[in-house]
Amino acid sequence: MEVPTTGLRNGVRLPTPHEMTRTGTLEPGVEEWSCTRCARRLLLRRPPEFEKVVLERGDEWAMHVGATGGLRLGPVEAHPAGPGDLPAQDRGWLADLGIEWTPDDAG
Repeated sequence: MEVPTTGLRNGVRLPTPHEMTRTGTLEPGVEEWSCTRCARRLLLRRPPEFEKVVLERGDEWAMHVGATGGLRLGPVEAHPAGPGDLPAQDRGWLADLGIEWTPDDAG
């Protein structure tokens, strides 16, 4: 089975995202969510007693995203760091902890 992708970047295949929408509220804090592209359906109980119940699996290869309150999630791009590519702020944090970092440590 071929996994649909949004493209290649550094040899990493990212699945095409599927958007989940809230389709109902069963009781306070328990929501039903459905995918707009496949048959995936979930029941979500909000924290502090978080629980997820999968009603229909749908496309399990797809990355499912969703939000409430008018928020919309956009596509995500992954950019793996190159060997030894550590930002100066991170190197400083490691140095403050007494950890020496060299590019050879990344490989």
